[in-house]
Amino acid sequence: GVVSAANVRGSCVAKRGHTTAAAAVRCAVATPDARAPGRGFVDVDVTFATQCGETQRPGRGCAGRDSARETAREALASASAVDAERLCIERGVAVWRVRVDVVILDDDGCAGDCALLAAIGALRDCVLPRARVERGKVVLEDDVEGEDPSTSTAMAVDEEGAHIPALVVNNTPVSLTTALYKGHLIVDPTREEEALSRCLVSVCLTEDGMIRGVFKRGGEVEATEDMLMKCIAAAKHNYSATKQVIEESMADDDDE
Repeated sequence: GVVSAANVRGSCVAKRGHTTAAAAVRCAVATPDARAPGRGFVDVDVTFATQCGETQRPGRGCAGRDSARETAREALASASAVDAERLCIERGVAVWRVRVDVVILDDDGCAGDCALLAAIGALRDCVLPRARVERGKVVLEDDVEGEDPSTSTAMAVDEEGAHIPALVVNNTPVSLTTALYKGHLIVDPTREEEALSRCLVSVCLTEDGMIRGVFKRGGEVEATEDMLMKCIAAAKHNYSATKQVIEESMADDDDE
């Protein structure tokens, strides 16, 4: 449940209600998959701090942990949030493997939604080192004394010649969880409300309004079509406000 600060290239702390998650992004050079020689990798993991809630104590079942991990992983993958081709250092030789570690520090419900927020924030905060392949070895320009970063070929440039960060986040997936309790739908339930609910439905959307994932937890009842439509409507209503908070937060960080 502890994330080391070593080699962290991006980070974010997200809160949703009282639920809090911290995410850190690290990167390592990897050999590309032969089937996709020009694409890098993005790995996501979600863990719970031991003090975050009694249901997450070691030795006890943790369906919530698996659900939070699935929400973050599947949402980022289905939304193609990260441009994997921009993680290529040299096609067929070397790519970046980006790892996002998310720790739930306080779980008061909707841990998966909060984990996804922290993950996307950390990815947007991430700046990869400039790198190139030289004589079969990957050289990080930070390690080369006197190297002129403008000579790098590992990063694209815009029309004005300015370097574009190697990690490009294409869009911002946001997830919203709704609970079914005694015939009523509860949006953004607390942990106690989750425990009392008959099922939980999380809907993930992106800027274009596309549904990038629907995740259901709890097997007591089936999610009816009417219930799913209401969950989707709630997620769409929530998206704009959440996206605005993300944008304002990232803008504040840029100003510091």
